[in-house]
Amino acid sequence: MKHRIPLIGSLLLLCPPALAQSYDLTIHLSDGQTVTIAAEDIRRLELALYPSAVEAPSGSVPHAFQLLRSYPNPFNPSTTVEYEIPQSAVVTVRIFDLHGALVSELQRAIQPAGRHQVTWDGTDSGGARVASGIYFCAVECGDQALSRQLVLVK
Repeated sequence: MKHRIPLIGSLLLLCPPALAQSYDLTIHLSDGQTVTIAAEDIRRLELALYPSAVEAPSGSVPHAFQLLRSYPNPFNPSTTVEYEIPQSAVVTVRIFDLHGALVSELQRAIQPAGRHQVTWDGTDSGGARVASGIYFCAVECGDQALSRQLVLVK
């Protein structure tokens, strides 16, 4: 479900003095591209009620272990999973099928604090392509584990 909030209403909610100033909107896309929209070209902001991640300033250390996003999802042939860890730790990333069987272990390594990513190419531990369907990516950091559903579509 999407909610539409006019730009003026959004700015009023955020900061009443903002009406006296002009702001451009800069969007950083997951593929590394950046899109900037001039303030005079913005007619309406449309916000979707979906989980999203706000990127911390470069060089900052996250405060908690977080499994951020997977993109694209649904995917074919590969997807990238992003996560943050607050301190150096052993991180294990595994893919499981719907029955809980291990499909592939993508990573098991000590990683420094910060944002990391791993890519799954839709193959099992033997390198064979897996069938279309729902899989789970489990990321373990120390004694914590988080998981995300991944959908492979062929």
